[in-house]
Amino acid sequence: MTTSSANRRIVQVAFAGNYEVLYDFFTDLDDIQVGDPVVCDTARGFSVGKVAGFVETSTKATNWIVQKVDVEGHKKRLERERLAKELAKMLG
Repeated sequence: MTTSSANRRIVQVAFAGNYEVLYDFFTDLDDIQVGDPVVCDTARGFSVGKVAGFVETSTKATNWIVQKVDVEGHKKRLERERLAKELAKMLG
């Protein structure tokens, strides 16, 4: 994941509970795509939302996306944990 201020874009994010309302956030993360879960710095603190799209301009964007959620990394962590427990059970 690389960042660059020259690559600043505006991302529209939807949050659980109301996917019909989109909120605009700045990002300079290159690997963000529609559907990605992201951590956003909101007026109410950090919140996880889902990328719904991108826009060229916005008067509403004031805060930034903090990072993309590493779902694949989390799935791998859970699988390693499952395998470790299985091995420990086999070894007694």
